[in-house]
Amino acid sequence: MISRFVSLFCFVFCFFCHGTNTNPFQFCDNFNDRLDCTEPKTENDLVLLDRSKWKKDNPNYEDFGNYLYFTARETPGFRLVLSKPWNGVGSDAFKNQYIAYLQYGNSKERMEGNQFNPNAVVSFHYLGALLKEEFRHLGIDSKPFQLEALGPISLNYLVNVPGMEPISKQRTIHLQWKP
Repeated sequence: MISRFVSLFCFVFCFFCHGTNTNPFQFCDNFNDRLDCTEPKTENDLVLLDRSKWKKDNPNYEDFGNYLYFTARETPGFRLVLSKPWNGVGSDAFKNQYIAYLQYGNSKERMEGNQFNPNAVVSFHYLGALLKEEFRHLGIDSKPFQLEALGPISLNYLVNVPGMEPISKQRTIHLQWKP
């Protein structure tokens, strides 16, 4: 009887201690006030865009970047759970040393949205801003836009967190018009 109890206790302990262990880095495009992820994403996502909300005659690539920024408001981001509160440094030092970038092609921008609590950090960036920068870099910003010609968008997340090794993650976004 005692051996069954010990076995059951070990099973429950292992399940709750290890079974709920999640990856500290999570792709996420929206968060609540507690910094919980409300819009989880994967390494390979399809994003459907509402063409009826894009009312532009003869649109170019810059116009599309503006649509993503101001109308669709696509914000690739992530949530990171810290190993210990503020990773063992003070909150001011943590916030001053923390930095996250989003890279697409040759364009790399510091992520605009960063929110912190002692146990987690979330960061996001406006996809339209990053794409517009890359379109300018490629010299296509004023050329006629076709979504099909854009192809998959390969993003690199580069994150430096106090008390951790640098993080580098890749994610691909496929944009399509809603049917």
